[in-house]
Amino acid sequence: MINYPALFLKGAITPALIIGIIGTVLATVVAGSRGLFAGLAALIVVLLFFIIHLIIAATTRTLDPRLTFAFVALSFLTKLIGMAGFMIALSRTSIDRPWFAGVAFATAAGWLVGEMLAYRRLLHL
Repeated sequence: MINYPALFLKGAITPALIIGIIGTVLATVVAGSRGLFAGLAALIVVLLFFIIHLIIAATTRTLDPRLTFAFVALSFLTKLIGMAGFMIALSRTSIDRPWFAGVAFATAAGWLVGEMLAYRRLLHL
């Protein structure tokens, strides 16, 4: 049996990390320590958001689909609340907001492209 979450994780983590690290380096060069903090925070937020989703998918894949949906919905709500708390905490720092947004967006895009490529490879198994 194919472990789909592991397949998607392997496909997505590499491009997301590469893009996130490049974005963090650029942010640091341009904005200094505020950019470094912004890039690292964005990288951590995006990776945690997607990895939590894959962990839930992996642990609920043998459950009834309705129960799986309940877990996914609960995790989504929890991630939203956690994200709001994280954003409130970050708003009280001197983080460089444009760099945070840029690195977060680019890292998320890298993750999603990696997942799509992993899915395409899955079609050829």
